[in-house]
Amino acid sequence: MSLLNGHEVICCDRNRRGGLKRIFLMDKAELSVAPSYSAANNVYNTFPTTKLYEFQFDRYTGGFDANATRENGSTVVNVQLNFYIPKVTAKANKVLDMLAKTCGLIAIVETYADDCGTPAGADPVANPAVPAKTYHFVLGYDEIFKDDSYLDFVSGEETTGVALQDANGAQVALAGDAAMYPIGLNVGPDSGDLEIVASTGSTGPEDAYTISVVA
Repeated sequence: MSLLNGHEVICCDRNRRGGLKRIFLMDKAELSVAPSYSAANNVYNTFPTTKLYEFQFDRYTGGFDANATRENGSTVVNVQLNFYIPKVTAKANKVLDMLAKTCGLIAIVETYADDCGTPAGADPVANPAVPAKTYHFVLGYDEIFKDDSYLDFVSGEETTGVALQDANGAQVALAGDAAMYPIGLNVGPDSGDLEIVASTGSTGPEDAYTISVVA
């Protein structure tokens, strides 16, 4: 593959935020059909599932790394997702047991970084402001390995601590090998964008979510 274009760094890129805002996980088997990929924008325009689950975590502890290595003509991108679940409880341990026994996961993550939007022009009616959109990425699925780039549970380090002000919780790591850097997910408010909404019958944040196309 040859280079097709360069990369411009704009002011918005210099004003970025680190870390993850939300993490959603699903079994790879729950991807009902292959998603629709836009090569021009490097995003998925569909990602059909009704069994996506949100995993909330301690603030400023969620993040992912994607590290590529090339050897003997082949490139592998190791992707690792990390987050911290506060407080050791029986309920949290049940979730950790489920994660430890999974057979391949796909993650949808939302970053704090956004595209900065567009301010209103001189005529805010003809040229209204466009709100900033945060970035979403798919981990555990790409256009080469497909769902063979799934994430596995690799560690869950739990501790109660020993002193009153020690950390109490579990550090979770999921990792897998992909053939591409993480691909974006076209989440947004406009018609044709994707939205992550509670599935039919869901009653709380621990219930399933659906990824659907905005009408």
